[in-house]
Amino acid sequence: MKAKIIALCILAGFGVSQAEAAPGYSYAPGPRYQQLQPPGPDQVLKQGIEQLISFMHSQQGRSPQALAAFLEQNIAPSFDFAYMARWAAGPAYRTMNETQREVMARKIKHLLLGTLAKRLSVYDDQGMRLFHSRRVGRNEAKVTVGIMGSAGYPAKLIFRLYRGEAGWKVFDVAANGNSALAYYRRHFARKLAGRGH
Repeated sequence: MKAKIIALCILAGFGVSQAEAAPGYSYAPGPRYQQLQPPGPDQVLKQGIEQLISFMHSQQGRSPQALAAFLEQNIAPSFDFAYMARWAAGPAYRTMNETQREVMARKIKHLLLGTLAKRLSVYDDQGMRLFHSRRVGRNEAKVTVGIMGSAGYPAKLIFRLYRGEAGWKVFDVAANGNSALAYYRRHFARKLAGRGH
């Protein structure tokens, strides 16, 4: 996956047009002055979804062990599960030790990637439409993915991403308006409340 991202960066660098020349100049800068642009949030998401769908339609995609390994290696790095665990735990996160925080992040990773794979496994590329990202702030974006079901009913997934030092990372996914982060917060709050009785 890193190799593909690097290839996209190189292609983006060579694709600079005359219109993108530095202000005050009537020519595009030479290749050594062009800055390589990292993939945007929609490009990162599109690549990940296409890889996942392609894998799940392959012979290997039928193996639960192979799917788990694929998700761990190729899809999980695009998510920030530590952030998701911090948000889902709410105020209780401050009282958790490092091991508890890591366990919670792993549970969220398992739940979210498993659900995502299940939702996408029944669709093909022709039934998916990925819309351009919409910036929410300077370093946050939303990308909407429309998926046509077998009956023609479109499911809608909204991915929320932030831009950090490691590039764009997914920190929430909403399916037809239902946020995964909000669900996990309620889920873990009920578990913590149950232990208190």
